[in-house]
Amino acid sequence: MRRFVEGIGGFCIDRRLYFAVFFLAAAIMYGSYVFFRIHPIGDSSVLVLDLNGQYVYYYEHYREAFWGRESWIYNWSRNLSGEMFGIFAYYLASPFMIIIALLPRHMMLTAILIMQLAKVGSSAVTCCFFLKKTAKHPPKAVSLVLFPLMYALMAFMVVQLMDPMWLDGLIYLPLICWGVRRLVYEGRLLPYIIPLALMFIAHFYIGYMVGIFTFFYFCYVCLSDPERALPKKFILRCLAFGAGTVVALMCSAWVLIPVYNSLKLGKFEFTDPDFSLATQFDFLTFITKLFPMTYDTVYPEGMPMIYCGTAVLLLVPLYFMNEKINVKEKTADAVLTVILTVLMYIKPWDMAMHGFQVPNWLPFRYSFIFSFMLVCMAFKAFENLEGVTAKNIGGVFFGLMVFLFWCERENYSHFKLFVTRKNANGDSYNIIQGIWVSMIALTVYFVLLYLIRKYPRSRGVAFSLTLVLTAELFAVNIDTIKKIDIDVSYSKYSSYEPYMSDLRKAVDTIEEYDPEPFYRMEATFHRTVNDAIGTGYKSLSHSSSTMNAPALLMLHRLGFAYGGHYTKYDGATPMTDAIFDIKYIMDKKGNDMYVSSRYKVPPEYQIKTEISIDHEKVVDGEKKIVPTTFKFYKNPNTLGLGVAAKGDISEVELGDDDPFENQNILFNALAGKEYNFFKPVDIINSDNENVRTINTTDGHIKYYPMDENNKECHVDYVVRMDKDSDLYMYLPTKYERSCNIWYQPEDDYVDDAYNMEYVGQFFVGDNYSIMKIGRFLKNQEIRVRITIANDENEAYWRDKLFYSFDYDGFAKAVEEMQDSVFEVTEFADTELTGKVNAEKDGQLLFTTIPYENGWTIEVNGKPTKPQKAVDDSLIAIPLEKGENTVKMKFSPNYWRLSLVISIFGVILLAVVALADIKNGKYLRKLFEHSAKKEPEEEPLPEPKYSGALVPEPMMIEIADNDNPPAPKTENTVDKTAQMGYDNSIVKNSDEGDGNDG
Repeated sequence: MRRFVEGIGGFCIDRRLYFAVFFLAAAIMYGSYVFFRIHPIGDSSVLVLDLNGQYVYYYEHYREAFWGRESWIYNWSRNLSGEMFGIFAYYLASPFMIIIALLPRHMMLTAILIMQLAKVGSSAVTCCFFLKKTAKHPPKAVSLVLFPLMYALMAFMVVQLMDPMWLDGLIYLPLICWGVRRLVYEGRLLPYIIPLALMFIAHFYIGYMVGIFTFFYFCYVCLSDPERALPKKFILRCLAFGAGTVVALMCSAWVLIPVYNSLKLGKFEFTDPDFSLATQFDFLTFITKLFPMTYDTVYPEGMPMIYCGTAVLLLVPLYFMNEKINVKEKTADAVLTVILTVLMYIKPWDMAMHGFQVPNWLPFRYSFIFSFMLVCMAFKAFENLEGVTAKNIGGVFFGLMVFLFWCERENYSHFKLFVTRKNANGDSYNIIQGIWVSMIALTVYFVLLYLIRKYPRSRGVAFSLTLVLTAELFAVNIDTIKKIDIDVSYSKYSSYEPYMSDLRKAVDTIEEYDPEPFYRMEATFHRTVNDAIGTGYKSLSHSSSTMNAPALLMLHRLGFAYGGHYTKYDGATPMTDAIFDIKYIMDKKGNDMYVSSRYKVPPEYQIKTEISIDHEKVVDGEKKIVPTTFKFYKNPNTLGLGVAAKGDISEVELGDDDPFENQNILFNALAGKEYNFFKPVDIINSDNENVRTINTTDGHIKYYPMDENNKECHVDYVVRMDKDSDLYMYLPTKYERSCNIWYQPEDDYVDDAYNMEYVGQFFVGDNYSIMKIGRFLKNQEIRVRITIANDENEAYWRDKLFYSFDYDGFAKAVEEMQDSVFEVTEFADTELTGKVNAEKDGQLLFTTIPYENGWTIEVNGKPTKPQKAVDDSLIAIPLEKGENTVKMKFSPNYWRLSLVISIFGVILLAVVALADIKNGKYLRKLFEHSAKKEPEEEPLPEPKYSGALVPEPMMIEIADNDNPPAPKTENTVDKTAQMGYDNSIVKNSDEGDGNDG
């Protein structure tokens, strides 16, 4: 035990510098969060934008899957259901996810914080490793602290903490570059293949960008050799580079091939990119983003996040002035940096870097590579400060100060002297901003660089540099977090917990109450549309960047809220509840957080069970127990996971404009009869105030105010009910502009008396769906008012649709269809079994399972090929006459193929490892053991002694300094430095820092 402890202690001491940069980088980031009062210090949280709306819910699912309670492959909580390969590869494949799995579920936000800090620290470590190994001489210890901190806390890192999976790119990038160098200079493949494969696995999207840069970096390393135009064995190195890349791709095929098939379901067509030549910024504005406190926005119009420390602004110009650095190396660095800049500058090339798509948010997602290049050049300049003069340093400083004065004159919105904010009491106060901070930081670094150049071994100057950089990064991080909060808003910790814990308890309650193998459930409240996947109930609400586009579009055409990559249970009707097997509706009382104002549980749905959870809250300064009650209402009209369609379901096509008619068409195809449960309601009158209209060329009518100064601008429709019924409304459009909807019985309406009932918002995102106005009596006249409520002061719609619904007739029709319902008898996430009756051979079983490749289906033990139904979005299965036993299993061929390819990739990687380690010593031994033994030769006869006298041997003493090594001339090149690693690599171990300066 003692020897083990001593071994661990020795290991830590030898690598103390790596531990130092890890914990220092993580501490600076955590300190910035503490200043922002992140939980447990306060009620703020790390949740913002995608991390708040998507990632955290997938992390909840990941944790359940890790412990065997959910599936890695298929999930029933996303847009009816769908494969999980895309979500895993896009959000969950990082090895750092183990932190999420191991901590308790109620500590989810703390686990995310720890994972973020671990990634910040790890990127500092890998950068430190890269800089140490690529230094031509043993670097200063302070250099191996300063520059990894700049890299780990660059603007890209701090901003993209909202997308934690992207940050693996910052961790693996230095290791991949180090592997490229060893490949070029030594011919070793293993150090290149392993980090590249891990990058592709951790995040295929960022891996794609890093892979493109890796090709450029390979060319850079080949062309930057100061002694040769091209490295030795250049053709072999090129072939090895290609072969190593292929092996890395093969090793990661188990992620890449499934995610490619996932993206084919809709992500590739998510946008319609315009590849016409255009530029994206001007270069002077681009340069301002190198300075501190220059966060602008994460919206699509945002600039690249490229700040990585104010000292870099001084050191990069000094790098190109440095006489000790080879001109060829400086030229290669300049060319590679220019290439990265041009990729960001020219729009089609930038789109190519983003997978030939326009980023929806968070543009320039590879800008961290540009910052990496700047940090590397700054490091080399700092290590060779004796190659520049004091005048060089002063000249660069003066030029940067002049540029700052010019920026102040330009009055950039993101780069100012001061910014005015208000405190909680509403009082204004000023905070210094980027220009002032840059001037102060540049002055301090100018003095410290001059001193470190003059006194290179001064520990006081080295400590001062570290202290100043720590203070700068801390201040810039705080400023960045505050601006992100203003831009897109961090969520409160209390908005997530105890909400998620309570919701999970509620889901457990209904599962205990109703243990049937399969049914779906929805809720009248949503924190986000991903509540279901985070808590495990089967739903049609979901959002992700990997979506099944036909299924989402089908739901949109039936009237549900839709946003391209998500759908939400808003716009539901009793008919859609029946078709999609929404057996229970969950409602919440007491704590009305996130409860929808647009959807109310139909009175025909009866409450079946409930659970009440108490929480202590401060109300009017006093602590009180506030109960939250979850109530579950059962839908009496459900058609299960599927139904044997009595009509021709394969020919159903839905239109874009009328969701009520679409629902009629779909239901009639299932029932085999012509019903019209949704009927149009007559518009008997219309009116408007301060509204002008104009017809557009694509069939829309534009509504806008005649008088811009008059805030009141509305359109009224008066409808007469044809029966006792709910009144539904839908306004089809391609141009969503927010409007408010009001209603009032016409008998109660008095002109200019504003006592109408507010229904909710219509158009834009979640609010563009079927709207239920209310329940009214036959022949009752209802006035519905649409007020324009958006900054553009306009609205568009192609038609105005008002419908009533025959609930009693619908309920009777559903009852008649119960003998054709698909009854699920056995259910698991990736396979299910059920029984259904068919009236004839070839009758189709309509299911609400989205169509995608990978389902294996058997009907009565016979393999059956599934068909597409309802706009090619859902699975339909041919049946035989009589009772049918249907078995379905999701096991895609591409998944099995990807595993086979990855296994072969790992085998090739093992061969490469045997060839690399000890220069192929183990590989040679392997072949020697397998080769047949050669027959032993007969020994030669022993020579006879002639009898001559043999002189005795003499001992000769040789002094150590008799044969001194030849001194290096000026033209002698240290090849180990040229290779980009120090002499300790020969021992294949890291012997520690070797420098206290």
